[in-house]
Amino acid sequence: MDENDDRADSRAVDGGHAAESQAGLADFGSTADAAAGPDAEAHEATVAAAEPDDAAVEVVADQREMDSHIARDLSTREDLETRLETLAVGDYVLSDRVVVERKTVEDFLDTLLGEDRSLFDQVGDAARFYARPVVLIEGERLYEARNVHPNAVRGALASLAVDFGASVLRTDDPDDTADLLEVIARREQEADDRSVLVHGEKGGKTLAERQEYVVGAIAEVGPVTARSLLAHFGSVEAVMTAEEDDLLAVEGVGEVTAGRIREVAAGDYADAA
Repeated sequence: MDENDDRADSRAVDGGHAAESQAGLADFGSTADAAAGPDAEAHEATVAAAEPDDAAVEVVADQREMDSHIARDLSTREDLETRLETLAVGDYVLSDRVVVERKTVEDFLDTLLGEDRSLFDQVGDAARFYARPVVLIEGERLYEARNVHPNAVRGALASLAVDFGASVLRTDDPDDTADLLEVIARREQEADDRSVLVHGEKGGKTLAERQEYVVGAIAEVGPVTARSLLAHFGSVEAVMTAEEDDLLAVEGVGEVTAGRIREVAAGDYADAA
């Protein structure tokens, strides 16, 4: 399955994106056998040694998380592979569309006190490269921990959600964070059959990976449909110039996706003079 807009999605990681049908509780905590994900390359680091498992759900963590309790915890879980990379965007990548920026309550409040303004830049980068950026605030007493007016906290939360399109989630502690990361990764990769794709890297991708990224970015087409389109048409240029009827001939492409591809490829630039 792919993630295009032609099918109703009854599950949503982000509470701000409406689902077309009510999900049951089982959908939110699925621990079914994982769908096959991309193979990790041999040279990429892992947090803890584990037996190779092509069916394992994958979590990509930034190298800065190497010594964290969260990364170590995730690396010991059954059917869950934790891979370390130097991420240009985010702290954890859970699928081709979900990236997580984790902040403790103290880190988040530092942003409001002017001691660290990087959060909004980081979330802005996340929103440019991923369709579902998540800001995860870890810890208790968000409104009481520092001498910050509650409305200032609410304003920052509102800005992240409204101005940047990020989902803002809360966890109590590192254990809770690890549990939530696993649930999101399993929902994305098992329930929705999505693969992990790291965006925003400063080079190092093959030509095929760059082509898949360009096509996959169109109207949230995603990697599965991007590969189908490229296999069918042979090049990014051919995909972008294909007629709607030709796009509909590709497996997994429906009228909504085909229409959006044509809209992006042929539409006038909105800010053009």
